[in-house]
Amino acid sequence: MLKKHITMLLMTFSGFTFANCSVPDTLENMTFINVVDPTYSALNSNAGAIVKVTYSNKKYMTEFLNRELGPFNGSYTYKVLDKDNGIGIYFGDEQFPLTKPSHSVLFKCLTNTYGMAIFTQISGVNEPIGRQNMLTYTVTVH
Repeated sequence: MLKKHITMLLMTFSGFTFANCSVPDTLENMTFINVVDPTYSALNSNAGAIVKVTYSNKKYMTEFLNRELGPFNGSYTYKVLDKDNGIGIYFGDEQFPLTKPSHSVLFKCLTNTYGMAIFTQISGVNEPIGRQNMLTYTVTVH
């Protein structure tokens, strides 16, 4: 089912690809500042959040900069799906403060340091419903 969702998302993104940018080859030693779409719904409970995500040693730490949430820590894998069109995917497993179900982020660059992404979290223990957020991301290196 996840492969079906990824395929559908890639088809959605393929309509507005730009060949003049790329997503990072690795997330190692990078920090992303993410701004979540401000439109609130039950599936976008973090609407309007500004989030700092730091990656190192196949681990991530998420800190909400404008909310009293977190920090959240876990492990991740990342892969460039389409280098020519700047599409990458990240799979994460949150481990602290709660073990939550897997989540994914599908990245599509607009420039080499900025782009759009879709965050998807499946339902499971400590997360009663699946949810999705659209976000913009900005890449910095730490």
